[in-house]
Amino acid sequence: MMGLSHFTKLMIGLMIAGSVMAEDLSVQSLSDGACWYEQGDALRIASFNDRESILITRDEVEYQVEELLYGKKREKALTSDLTLHCGGYGSSLVVKSEFNNRPICLWLKLNKGKLQIRSMGGLEQTKNDLCDGYKWGELIVGLKSIDQKNLLESEQFHSMIKSVSVISGTTMKVVLKDEFHGKEYAVMDELKKHSLKYVELNLYQHPVGEAAPLK
Repeated sequence: MMGLSHFTKLMIGLMIAGSVMAEDLSVQSLSDGACWYEQGDALRIASFNDRESILITRDEVEYQVEELLYGKKREKALTSDLTLHCGGYGSSLVVKSEFNNRPICLWLKLNKGKLQIRSMGGLEQTKNDLCDGYKWGELIVGLKSIDQKNLLESEQFHSMIKSVSVISGTTMKVVLKDEFHGKEYAVMDELKKHSLKYVELNLYQHPVGEAAPLK
């Protein structure tokens, strides 16, 4: 296979394995075949829509996450759930990890056999394998009337809230002061004591696709 790209070599390997999928169920696909993956001693992924592939062990995932977060590779990052997400845009490895003692949600893209950060945010409190991650220090608040904007800007929340801006109509973006980054749920609990329409995390928006939990 001299002269073939890394993606082509891995794609050929998975195609060979895929030709016997009826007998060997280790090769699986997502999003109508947009991604093929195989789990064993190492994880193999071929993403056809973004023409990327990777062959990587779980340990190497943790080493690369450590390097991406801290600029070093001497230690393995603490990770829990690992999920493959695939759609028309390509593929992502979605990892729950920790950064500066904060739980985080990482979406990692494939780039020439390596991992790169697509998005990183706080880890929402959910039992689902797949997380989206939220933007630290930001909340989306729905008001019952525009007059409630005065409540958010009042002295009562001055110690927590840095700024309030209108997204549309009675929907506000609330930016918290630096010391409350990572404490969004505590602020949400305080806001929910008042008669607001809703208070939500400002979640990252990711492309539509299918997801599969990995070992």
